[in-house]
Amino acid sequence: MDIKQLRSFITISETKNITKAAALLNIVQPAVSRQIHLLEDELGVVLFERGRHGMHLTDEGKILEVYARRALKEIEAAKVELTTSNGTLQGTINVGILASLSELLSVSLMRVIKKKYPDVNLKVSVGYSGHLTEWLEKGDIDLALIYGTDSSKFIDIQPIVRERLWIIGPYNSDLNYNCPLSIKEISEFPLILPYAPHRLRSIIEQGFNSENCDLNICAEINDIQVQKQLVKEGFGYTILPLVSMKNDLQQKKFKMAPINNDSFYRDIALALPNTRHISKLVHTIALEILHCSRVAVEVKAWSGSEWIGK
Repeated sequence: MDIKQLRSFITISETKNITKAAALLNIVQPAVSRQIHLLEDELGVVLFERGRHGMHLTDEGKILEVYARRALKEIEAAKVELTTSNGTLQGTINVGILASLSELLSVSLMRVIKKKYPDVNLKVSVGYSGHLTEWLEKGDIDLALIYGTDSSKFIDIQPIVRERLWIIGPYNSDLNYNCPLSIKEISEFPLILPYAPHRLRSIIEQGFNSENCDLNICAEINDIQVQKQLVKEGFGYTILPLVSMKNDLQQKKFKMAPINNDSFYRDIALALPNTRHISKLVHTIALEILHCSRVAVEVKAWSGSEWIGK
């Protein structure tokens, strides 16, 4: 198995046609066919189903595709790192950010990168913590800001920020920023929450269980924008960190109140893979993310948070 074979394999999987793949790879069609046959012979499996409508990956081919993309990405990253001259950072980096943090941090990070590292191409993947963890383990992203949990055999976790969770209601509600509510009081509210196994849902359930109170669920939606829209229109209340409500609160679309329970917080952590080499580019951008996050906390742009990083 070599790089040329893997590139041919990936190109065919994308074009579903050997002729098109050969044109993109700038080699003759028989050479592409031979590379795939050699790859199939070496692995002892059939990688493509060949039919009237093109070539489609078999189940075995789909398994190889994951590893092939990861291998080619690592090779390209090594090439960039080894051939970069004068210590200038260049290349592409894919950063995963929680949906609730993307608005706060994506712009500030982009501003820093364009000013200090103009040859770096930043990609931002927004998702929920579980998705970001999966993408990081698979190598689809290079690092991420996720809910703080214990490190695993695949990922190293560095908690950096702790956020309080707040009860959020429509603007015509009686919630008061200066009047904390107990879990018992909140248990009377119809709640619009993400569904399990969303990490925020787990935190909320643990808090209610600690006081033997039941959740009064009126809707379960794993989309923060839809949750907020339903709250705005008076369908119920939700529980979120203030950072996810920053612009909405300034525009007086909602009211909120603190929760009188010490377990209602979430930790945000910087996550890096521990199963592959961390390039200079990834290490440098990780430090910039830490700096942007700390500044956001210190200047109160990251509302309702405290810095817990080292």
